Amino acid sequence: MLCRYVATHRRSWLVRLIARKCSRFLECYENAAEYAFRRNGEQFVLRALEPLGIRCVLDVGANVGDWAMLAGECLPCAAIHCFEIIPDTAAQLQRRTTSISRITVNDFGLSNQPGEVRMRFFPEVSSIATMTEYPHEFEHVHVTGQVRTGDAYLDEQGIERVDFLKLDVEGAESLVLSGFERAFREKRIEVVQFEYGQVSILTKYMLRDFYTFLNERGYTVGKIYPGHVEFREYAFAHEDFRGSNHLAIRTERVDLIDAVS
Repeated sequence: MLCRYVATHRRSWLVRLIARKCSRFLECYENAAEYAFRRNGEQFVLRALEPLGIRCVLDVGANVGDWAMLAGECLPCAAIHCFEIIPDTAAQLQRRTTSISRITVNDFGLSNQPGEVRMRFFPEVSSIATMTEYPHEFEHVHVTGQVRTGDAYLDEQGIERVDFLKLDVEGAESLVLSGFERAFREKRIEVVQFEYGQVSILTKYMLRDFYTFLNERGYTVGKIYPGHVEFREYAFAHEDFRGSNHLAIRTERVDLIDAVS
């Protein structure tokens, strides 16, 4: 009866108001309404993992360095390698972190092969630069950025193990992950944090694809909430396109999983 009533009265101002409130409630419940690192669970994850030997962090899609600086604060013994594909943004990142010796700034991005990438850059909001045609409301310009593979970078830098790989690349996640294929095969990456949201509609790389890629390589996947990570098997109901962060940890690293659960 309730379903029939709501569906037949959906033009009612009261029903529409209730629908908006319920939608907002679900956004909050699913942690899709909070992007501040210190409140949405990302800071919690870093602090929870700090005692367990996090020494090498890769921040792919570093923008102007807000997350990298938080990671530096939470992980005082970690070396942080930042990757920013937009030249002007990378220059700003370099200026902001020049006094922090543990942060290395790379003015290129990561992908599945080396070369050039045509990016859409939004001067008003630098954090949403993307290689996709995502319909942002802001004016954009096209910028050419350089990319390399993650495996090649690890070889160049002599990095044997990545303790924490963070991705915030506005739709290029699958390409970045593919570029670390050898590192994944050799079990050299302990933790992966990735963002999932509406850009998957354009890339056609769904949450299911993240799970498949990571599960096949020996990772347990969960969603980040304030104060805990909810590790769970994939279900179609999770494919909600709400902007949120997920965490994947090598299944045998029970100590890391327990620390954030």
